[in-house]
Amino acid sequence: MPEQGGNMAYTLTQTWLALKAWPEMKRWRSAFGLAVPTLLFIAGIGYLSGWITFAPVSDAATIFTAVGILFFLPALFEELVFRGFLLAWLTTKTARWSAWISTLLFVLWHPLQALTIGPPWASVFLQPSFLFATFLLGIILSHIRIVSGSLWPVVMIHWFAAVVWKLVLGGPFY
Repeated sequence: MPEQGGNMAYTLTQTWLALKAWPEMKRWRSAFGLAVPTLLFIAGIGYLSGWITFAPVSDAATIFTAVGILFFLPALFEELVFRGFLLAWLTTKTARWSAWISTLLFVLWHPLQALTIGPPWASVFLQPSFLFATFLLGIILSHIRIVSGSLWPVVMIHWFAAVVWKLVLGGPFY
């Protein structure tokens, strides 16, 4: 394990380095090769549980706005927090369990949003099947982040998943 001391400077440096790193094409292919089957499996869970339905949005203004907002919230923000800052910090405490703990916190973040912000998230973000799907996504994104050394593949995968869910598969809007 690298010299780290568990301090904030190390955590911020590691997060910044992961944000600056742009993976080689083979890492991108590997990331999407792992993410696509996972997202299809998650879509199956969502369809069977009723929180995914084919309901495409056709309004251009809504699409444009959603694509922009979803890049920053949830994709960039949540990935900076969970696969950036928290994963780097947890690695200084317990490298073996850091991805699992970060993923658990990622999962718990969703019901917290439902209970504090409320609808339209509450009905979906509290469902066990959604939390299981969030766990699957979180652990895959943690793996991709660790292997790629970059936050960009996980940001892009999270963004893609959120855009497709919100704009094509009936996900609730902010």
